[in-house]
Amino acid sequence: MRSESRRLLLKTLAGAVAAANLPVSLALSQRALPDLKRGEALITHNQLPWALETRRSYFGRAPITPISDFFVRNNLPLPPANLTAEADHWTFAVRGCATQGQLSVADLKRMPTITVASVLQCSGNGRDFFTHNPAGSQWSVGAAGCALWTGVPVAEIFNRFGGTADDAAFLTATGGELLPEGIDPDSISVERSVPIAKGLKDCLLAFEMNGAPLPAIHGGPVRLIVPGYFGVNNVKWVRTLSATPGESQAKIQVSGYRMRPEGEPGTPNHPSMWRMPVKSWFVGAGTEGEPILAGPNTLHGVAFSGERGIRAVELSADGGSSWQEMRLRGPDLGPNAWRTFEARLNIPPGQHQFFSRAVDQTGDRQPEAAEANHRGYGHNGWRDHGIRITAVDKKNRSDQPPAAMESTQPAVAAPQSNPDRTLSPQASEGKRLFGETATPNCGVCHTLGDAQAAGIVGPNLDNLQPTLEQVRNAVRQGVGAMPAYASQLSEGEIEALATYIVEVTQ
Repeated sequence: MRSESRRLLLKTLAGAVAAANLPVSLALSQRALPDLKRGEALITHNQLPWALETRRSYFGRAPITPISDFFVRNNLPLPPANLTAEADHWTFAVRGCATQGQLSVADLKRMPTITVASVLQCSGNGRDFFTHNPAGSQWSVGAAGCALWTGVPVAEIFNRFGGTADDAAFLTATGGELLPEGIDPDSISVERSVPIAKGLKDCLLAFEMNGAPLPAIHGGPVRLIVPGYFGVNNVKWVRTLSATPGESQAKIQVSGYRMRPEGEPGTPNHPSMWRMPVKSWFVGAGTEGEPILAGPNTLHGVAFSGERGIRAVELSADGGSSWQEMRLRGPDLGPNAWRTFEARLNIPPGQHQFFSRAVDQTGDRQPEAAEANHRGYGHNGWRDHGIRITAVDKKNRSDQPPAAMESTQPAVAAPQSNPDRTLSPQASEGKRLFGETATPNCGVCHTLGDAQAAGIVGPNLDNLQPTLEQVRNAVRQGVGAMPAYASQLSEGEIEALATYIVEVTQ
């Protein structure tokens, strides 16, 4: 793809390489983690755009997750650094009110502010536990964190412009990611809508996280916070804030992030990923397979339920046959924050399995199994979130977590083609489709060495090495910000495209 957007992004990347005094080849093969991030605390699922998971053993006992360990999930690459560095100069439009206009972050800082504690959780957190192998980052429990968000209530912003129009039914926010040229913005842009009542009651535009300026990697200079709702609704780098009569027509709203049965394309008739259900899991020492010392131990974890808060968390050490209540510890920071809990146990040598089960303030109890769905969203089943603990008489201090917990995403490599590779006839047709037929064509977004494609939006397919079924599902129904192609390609073409990608990456 040749476009000003692509050139600007590549220029920004090159500038970052130069500023770090790194050879270009090294920087392209292994991107440095975003600023403020602690490498040992994170699992890298993807580098462009970033997908970083907090290791289970690195969640602390306090209710607030430090920025250094906070997970990252971006649907698209960040806006160029020159646009986010001068935070006070960032502007956004306000629409759907008695009057229209724009505000800067500097304007926001002159308005009355609030601070709320709220869990941010990716819709796909727990996807790794589903058995049907849904496409997307295989998050375990670490695509979630709890932070203090400071900013201005959306209601105050709309009031500044005379209040919302009479027909306003949704709060719609549009992100500031730079989109490749020549693509229908609705097919890829991050624009989400939530009910206007929710927007006016709870939502805010935040410019601080845990008392510090909101980092660019987390949506700074300003992002929408929708307390109690899944992360996709908490739009980063807000460029437009609107009160709208209908939901956004962006595909990420219309068909993406919908709870739908396996094999079905997403539609507005399927439930949107809005409120987060009740959920809990254990964290800390021993949860990633490293042995702990037998004897007196304290297990601890986190529990939350969007908009409702937590009443109790229970422990089972016998596979769910019996339960006992654990102690809620630390401050209660409100209905949208998580509560930390603990159980003091005498654990004998050997292997043990423990489960946690949370109950929210309305009496809703965490279920044993997740609700089956095509995209692997919203997993809150207590059985899959259980842990196996190995207790030993003497802990070998050289023991390390199992290799499976290392990065699930290899370093990014520059695209390479293999002129000696012989493709099957079906894969040859798929190669043509990859570069020419689909709109936008796959090489605009994805990196694939055989196709000499170095996309700037989607994951590196050479590193991802997807299965046939993963490619089929992604092409038919879309993944995150990736549009669906079922209306453009026949089933035979989809099969050819999937065959090509698998043949050249496996």
